[in-house]
Amino acid sequence: MKQFFVLSSLILILLIILNCEKTKFPNNLKNTQWIIDMGGLITPDGEKIYYLSKRDKTAFIYNFQAIDFLDDKNFKSYDSWECGNDCFTAIFGTYYFTKSNQIQLKVDSITSSGTCMSPTQIFKPSKVITFNLSKEKTQLKLTKK
Repeated sequence: MKQFFVLSSLILILLIILNCEKTKFPNNLKNTQWIIDMGGLITPDGEKIYYLSKRDKTAFIYNFQAIDFLDDKNFKSYDSWECGNDCFTAIFGTYYFTKSNQIQLKVDSITSSGTCMSPTQIFKPSKVITFNLSKEKTQLKLTKK
């Protein structure tokens, strides 16, 4: 009986810790695509401020940097260039909201392909970047904490 009590207490403590780490907040970024208007690719040692505009899937554009929130936890930041610039970078990781206006990105890897091909950088543990989120007119502003 004593072992059951200890085990159930440990399970309860573990559940409390896990719930405190990732509190649920509304995720309005799930399944969205954004063009990075200012700030470049979102990397661990990147800019302090990024301005994002919702990507119009019907518009055909060249030369852009973007971030896609692929589902409720994974993201990809990447660039796309017209012919002549054949160096492509992609950043992969996970994200979650720590507050209703704050998001944490965990960068797992960075790949480079094309003319700048290099080995994939894998981060263990993941590189964590925390941003405050705000809206400025039609843009989403990410400010690094």
